[in-house]
Amino acid sequence: MAQAFDLTPKKLPLQARARATVDAMLDACTRLLVAEGYEAVSTNRIAEVAGVSIGSLYEYFPNKQSLVAAALSRTLREIVAEMGVSLHKALALPRQPHDGIDYWMRAMVASLDKRADLLRVALREVPFLWEIPEVRELSQTLQQLGQEGRYKSQRVIQFEDPEASTYLLTNMTWAAMLQTVLHRPPHLSRERLTRTLVDMVLKLL
Repeated sequence: MAQAFDLTPKKLPLQARARATVDAMLDACTRLLVAEGYEAVSTNRIAEVAGVSIGSLYEYFPNKQSLVAAALSRTLREIVAEMGVSLHKALALPRQPHDGIDYWMRAMVASLDKRADLLRVALREVPFLWEIPEVRELSQTLQQLGQEGRYKSQRVIQFEDPEASTYLLTNMTWAAMLQTVLHRPPHLSRERLTRTLVDMVLKLL
């Protein structure tokens, strides 16, 4: 039987000072996950690295798992926000769909790449990863971004079945980008794989 984890914070920080304290704990948790791995992370270590008392930590988080979940949730929100910004910039470029697809793909790969070490730990080591709401909802969020891009590009991109095509393209490109960032063979550069992915997507449009 799978172990149940309490991933809910005790309370949310409302004032600026409290938000700064929680941010320091999330920053410390993120750094420790990357440097030492999930198993080595403890609430005491997080409090020590964050420069806060263990009592302050437990004021906001009941356990290590809730803190790790909060840190990963924040990271996913940052990635999604960056994807949204880059989508809008991509759609504003003049030569569509080539320049738009090229810009957006490169921006998404870059967003994942700068967090690659953390994502690798999360996927390999965190036992409750798929219980985190932002992780469970990621596919739907990506679909919403894809639908927005399709809707705003419908004058230059037309599919026989727009909904199914957007669903498949979004999931295929997301999986390819994760592989490019996290598991690419040493002889294949990120640039080479990204350029090839852009070419493949453009041929499918």
